[in-house]
Amino acid sequence: MESSILTFLNIKLDSFIVAVSVMTIIMLITLFFLLLDYLKIRKRYMEFMTGESGKNLEYTIYKRFREIDELKVGQKDNDDQIAIIYDMVRKSYNKFGLYRYDAFNLQNSFNGGSISFALTMLNSSDNGFILNVIHNRAGCHVYVKEIVNGECETVLAREEQISLNMAMKKEVEAVEQEEVEENKVTVEQENIAETEETVKQENTEESKQEEV
Repeated sequence: MESSILTFLNIKLDSFIVAVSVMTIIMLITLFFLLLDYLKIRKRYMEFMTGESGKNLEYTIYKRFREIDELKVGQKDNDDQIAIIYDMVRKSYNKFGLYRYDAFNLQNSFNGGSISFALTMLNSSDNGFILNVIHNRAGCHVYVKEIVNGECETVLAREEQISLNMAMKKEVEAVEQEEVEENKVTVEQENIAETEETVKQENTEESKQEEV
């Protein structure tokens, strides 16, 4: 029957066998290369699943998720610590106002005076105190007044109010201008006093000359 089919198709048996053999060889070669590609892919897959250290992918994924959970816990601890630090900073004194002055006109600021001072220390909520240190020839007197929400229950002295305004960043320019005006007035008063003293000395010398 096979011979009749080959005869009908006008194909010789020898030629048919050669053709089938060639096709078989080609298929075997193709199969060989496919097998090589399969082995390479399998090797990569096994390396991906097990890793270089021999651990499987499931363990690696579990380990990474556990590390992520630990990072989340650490982040929460950091947030709690930051909140504590922020609260401490908010309650600590971070606003300051220092105003120096000469309480009894013992000596002016041009020759080392203004040794009395009012110091204000406030936190972020404007709570704190004012320290007023007054120097005179007899000694030093220190007064403390509590500040709550930027205000004091007792009446503040002028220097204390200036120090409070400086700490709260209020009217700083006005305070500086006021200090300049005070210095001008002090200089003028000193000039007047010196002029009067000079006139007195001249009058005294003239009186002595007239007596002679």
